[in-house]
Amino acid sequence: MKRKRLILCVSSFLAQLSICMANFALIYYMREKFLLQPSQIGIASSIYTVTYFLSCLAFFPLFAHLKRKAKAFIAFLGMAFTDIFIILTESTAILYLMLALYGVAMSFLWPNIEDWITEGESGVALAKATGSFNLSWSLGAGLSTLLGGVLSSLSPAFPIALSATLFILALFLVLMLPKEKGRAEKEESEIMSERNGVSSLRYFSWCGNFLNYACYSLLITIFPLYALESLGFSEALSGVLLLFRGMATCFSFILCSLLHFWQQSRPIVLLFQLCLSLLLIALSHLSSPSSFALFFIVFGFVFAFLYEMSIFHGASGTSRRERSMVIHEVLLNVGMVLGASFGGIIYERYSFSAILHMLSALIFMAFVIEVIIMICLAKRSSSLSPEGQKH
Repeated sequence: MKRKRLILCVSSFLAQLSICMANFALIYYMREKFLLQPSQIGIASSIYTVTYFLSCLAFFPLFAHLKRKAKAFIAFLGMAFTDIFIILTESTAILYLMLALYGVAMSFLWPNIEDWITEGESGVALAKATGSFNLSWSLGAGLSTLLGGVLSSLSPAFPIALSATLFILALFLVLMLPKEKGRAEKEESEIMSERNGVSSLRYFSWCGNFLNYACYSLLITIFPLYALESLGFSEALSGVLLLFRGMATCFSFILCSLLHFWQQSRPIVLLFQLCLSLLLIALSHLSSPSSFALFFIVFGFVFAFLYEMSIFHGASGTSRRERSMVIHEVLLNVGMVLGASFGGIIYERYSFSAILHMLSALIFMAFVIEVIIMICLAKRSSSLSPEGQKH
């Protein structure tokens, strides 16, 4: 079990490092080589995300019939080859096609890894499993902007080429895992216990992570352009600033695995969403590198807890975890698409502050609606309880 988790965590680290490093470099690569405008870059950056979540939905019936190593093989090899073709092509149409195929390949990766690493776990053990997975991929995401920024200052093609190499390395690691002995099934009583506990929070958590990723995609896709064009920040400086988010996220995932109060708390799910809305308002008033660094540290903390609650509550109380992970992945990627595509359009036509204010208002509206729903559910639960029926 320890060896399996270690290999899967290292593979997740390499995968997310490669994905985020290539994504960061693609912003400058598409601007430099293909002369795309911000709105076009935002839409292009969303292509693989759209094909990713559509493929998750389309291929979900197939996932159960494939071995986990086979799915990892399709994912890593497919993403490596598309990275290589992105570098080699001179055609914008081929670039878009490769980005689309990139998302198709990725659909065989994350739901599979998330289901694999949480196999047979529940309660505190499940929190440790999700915590180790989240720490590994978030560490890769955090380091990716620093490495991608430095390499992009030399040539945006370098991080993309390195990304393809790391995908192959991750594939070799996964293939080293022992032969699968069959998937562990949980006892029905244990599953029912979880269903009666924290699993009811999954819908609020999924909504929070959807909004969380809309903000995240805006920051990693549009912020580097805004920082370069409006603030005069170099690619390397933008990479360092985003590194603060990554490192804060890694540290926060460690906190998530050590602290357990959030696992049973309904209000905490909504409070972090409110914090997200307020953070975007604060960001619209920042201008100095030090203030942006502080913002990204706080955002990394909020981001980690919203993500952890989504994956933890999604996995709790169900024996069909790959299905829950598909929903988790689809929702966060829909958020990614909306954040990048609409963010690019609004930035080009209006301003970066306009995007932040609109997204902040949307998150606050969702927060108010969820509070109302949560109060109604609490009243309904109280009226159905024996104590409530006496009155």
